[in-house]
Amino acid sequence: MIAVIVVVGLAVGVVWSGAGMPEAKAAETAAMYVEETVVGTILASQKMYAAEEVEWYRGELRVDRAEAEDSALEAGQVLKVRYQVAKSLKPQMMATVGHEVRGTLRRRAEAGGDEWAAEALEVLGRGEMVNPGKGAAVDLGSPEAKVLVKMFAPLRPACHQKTAELLKDLAAREPERVRVQMFDMARVSQTRREMARERVHCATVLVNNRIKFTLAGDDGARKVVLSHRPNEARSQYNSEDVIAVAEREISHLYPEEEEGAEEESAP
Repeated sequence: MIAVIVVVGLAVGVVWSGAGMPEAKAAETAAMYVEETVVGTILASQKMYAAEEVEWYRGELRVDRAEAEDSALEAGQVLKVRYQVAKSLKPQMMATVGHEVRGTLRRRAEAGGDEWAAEALEVLGRGEMVNPGKGAAVDLGSPEAKVLVKMFAPLRPACHQKTAELLKDLAAREPERVRVQMFDMARVSQTRREMARERVHCATVLVNNRIKFTLAGDDGARKVVLSHRPNEARSQYNSEDVIAVAEREISHLYPEEEEGAEEESAP
């Protein structure tokens, strides 16, 4: 996976230790700050203002993994962050809602849980999150479901019809645990806005915001990418793969219910 570096810096007037700074002074300055390196998903982002070459953003970052073993941060914790993005980056490469990123965060030690400043954010891809949209041609299942499948495709071609029918069946079987939203690319105005918000440009199926998965099979692990046309010789996935991914997400996000079902079925 090609990582994209987002140029970021601190939004506070701090001079960091460097050549010529006495060691004692450098240590004192370092002690004033808490530093953490994390992998996380951006849940919210809002532009604050633009400077000559950069734009400043403020948002929320959910910690998915902290790299230090003695980190005070926990997976699932949501942090307030601010960061800057170089204007020279293409829009699809700018860190924004739904991106999984890796970076070093700093805040003043006495600030407690206040806002963190990102020193560097590396965009890794799409993070795991539930991000329902507006204007779906078909919207099935509970808004409270932990698994969200968003399908962007022209719904008349046979290859996409098969995926749509399988997803309707899934939503009927799992109305409380799965929500299915279908955006018909033939309905240009309604669908285009949501595709732009999700940064997708062709037929795509998102399962909790992601399109790339690895599925186990009789012949070993197989990578699937839920993009473009399915069910053809050169396709990156088939319709059944979408259901397999969604069912795996159900097991992952509703583990207690899955264990209970297994116990009830045991002889």
